[in-house]
Amino acid sequence: MKPKTRQLLQENNRLEQDLSPENDRILTDIVVYLRAAPISEYQQELVRRDVTHMMLDGQRRGEDMRQVIGADYKAFCDQVLAEIPRQSLRDRALQASGNLCLYLSILGGIWLVFQLFSNLLARSDLRLPITVGDIVASAAILATATLVVFWICRFSLEENDRREKILVALCLAACLILLTISFFLQTVLFEVHFVVALAGVAALFGLSKLLTAIAREEG
Repeated sequence: MKPKTRQLLQENNRLEQDLSPENDRILTDIVVYLRAAPISEYQQELVRRDVTHMMLDGQRRGEDMRQVIGADYKAFCDQVLAEIPRQSLRDRALQASGNLCLYLSILGGIWLVFQLFSNLLARSDLRLPITVGDIVASAAILATATLVVFWICRFSLEENDRREKILVALCLAACLILLTISFFLQTVLFEVHFVVALAGVAALFGLSKLLTAIAREEG
């Protein structure tokens, strides 16, 4: 996250402290919905700031949020988003690639710790095997995390969240099945030294920061 966006995020966090519990809950649902919108993080925070001011003004007038932004919160958000320029395909691709590298670095770090611990217990060298199961498990976790977050954001303003629960449950079930299968896929594809693996994880983390920085802040 860039400094300009981070500063606005912190200002919004402070601003929200004056909201009533009910309005804070509604704003949280709105912000979650905005996270799935094809606009930059900076634009998301600008919308969040404007909506927060509207809510605070409504509170001071003693108005219900349905009087302030209407009964259909999703329609309100869609109307606001329609007036905001979409983030370019280039910036969306950079952001997505940066997020992917970040997630891979986290998974790689966890895998590295477990593999190193296992090797030390077995008193073997520092060459770590990468199996078919490792690849399947990583792909399942990444796909599940991405889909679950997207669906939670997509349906955050739906009064009937039955579809969200079904989709999330199916996705988690599929992930569990793939993770179970991955334990039996122990064919070694190749081996990598611990130092090389550690450098790879660090490189992925650094690349995630670089790609995110290259994407234009205002989208």
